Amino acid sequence: MSVIFPHIFRTEHSETHTTNAEYGDYFVSRQRGKISVGPALATLMKYVDSHVKNFLSDLTEAVAIKSVSGDIRYRNDLISMIKWTEKWMKRLEFKYECFYVGLHSLNGQKVKIPPVILASHGNDSKKKTVCVYGYLDVKLPNLEEWKTDPWTLTQVDKRFYGAGTSSGKGILLCWFHIIEAFKKKNIPLPVNIKFVIESMNHQNSMGLQEFLQTKKLDFFSNVNCMVSCDGEWIGEKYPCIIYGTVGHLVFDILAEQKDNSDIKADMENLMSKLYDQENERILIPTFNDFVKQITPDEEGVYEAIQEFDIEKIRPSLPPNKQKWDKVKLLMHFWRLPNMHISNDMACSCENPKKMIKRQVIVKLVQRQVMDKAMALFTSFVENKVSELGIKSIITCKVVSEIRHWAENIRSWNYEAARKATIQTYKEEPSFIREDRPMTSISNLDGTLEKNILVLPLVGNGSNTGEANENISYRNLFEGTKLLAAYLIQLSEVKEIEKPNI
Repeated sequence: MSVIFPHIFRTEHSETHTTNAEYGDYFVSRQRGKISVGPALATLMKYVDSHVKNFLSDLTEAVAIKSVSGDIRYRNDLISMIKWTEKWMKRLEFKYECFYVGLHSLNGQKVKIPPVILASHGNDSKKKTVCVYGYLDVKLPNLEEWKTDPWTLTQVDKRFYGAGTSSGKGILLCWFHIIEAFKKKNIPLPVNIKFVIESMNHQNSMGLQEFLQTKKLDFFSNVNCMVSCDGEWIGEKYPCIIYGTVGHLVFDILAEQKDNSDIKADMENLMSKLYDQENERILIPTFNDFVKQITPDEEGVYEAIQEFDIEKIRPSLPPNKQKWDKVKLLMHFWRLPNMHISNDMACSCENPKKMIKRQVIVKLVQRQVMDKAMALFTSFVENKVSELGIKSIITCKVVSEIRHWAENIRSWNYEAARKATIQTYKEEPSFIREDRPMTSISNLDGTLEKNILVLPLVGNGSNTGEANENISYRNLFEGTKLLAAYLIQLSEVKEIEKPNI
């Protein structure tokens, strides 16, 4: 089975149940427009505009703390960042607790995983409860790649550079600032708010999933939905909402020499049967059978995405993609299964001259089951080794697995975010996916089974989590206003689950 793009078969004269008058009804009803800003939101927006210097001072303080999670030399700095956050919890009158969630090896030493903070404000049963996911750690900066000091907030034009500015610390400060704005202006918080704040995001959220499972029946029992502000917009101008990510299944395949076998030839032969490199097609039979069928309304989501101009990148596309349109190309990135095979890799074995390794990353999407995909892949490799008469010893080992994640963009949580975006930016948001796994979101989804909204606050070019990380003036302050609008909209929207598109 192959997934069909409905628009491929349409003509100007074709008419089906989902074309012409009925096609895109959902999107027609959501044409760009304005949603009035009530007095409470207007007051909060003015508060943000009048406290720019205070916000930047707090961000300067946060950036200066070297909260690196992947190096033992910065462990005290990471703990300082956690204590800094505890001060904010007290300042905002949140009830909170820190939990150590296990041990791990770091630079050859056995150390505690930095504590996870669970915090809450409000327990009004008449209000919805939203749980915010955030993190405090940053990657160890490579100073040769940075144009500014990563530990000093530096303004260049209308952007603020520093480690953690557009992710982690900077995003949490947007939440802290807007919650404080509600308090300072004596506006009751419209919803109950909880926080899950970790410090191991850049270490694959080590220990978090197991810990969350233990809190599922108490801390999370009254949570209606969750929100994370990770990720970036597809461009710099138009706001986006992320509703899905791909999953990754990573295999190490080793070929060990036996009876003078040609390990390179055997490996190449096997890889050619797995994947058609030229047409980017997985060759494992039935592998795509459970992929969710594409509908015209779903294509409408992709067609509505702004700031993606395929004509700008068309010349750089491989020949087989030169004639693709925007919908098909974006779906290839975000919506359809794919495979990446590495070149020969160094093997940490006793006799590296007699063994080679390839790493295969399989991209999984909606409705593909991890265990089923894993079984199909490994059995296919075993069968091909036998069928091709490969003499080398082939070993196939799973080294990493991250679930895909997807939400219904018509859910009440996403509807609240959509309306809030229009109120803040006067623009209908683009609904996008990520072509990479988001480990923390997959963990939250798989463990807590709550509706999760990913509401990025920053535009493309912010380099989140990378060298020269930055946040624009607009994203920093308009993003803070967006959170106020979202909380208010969340309190007003009805919890009615509509069918997915």
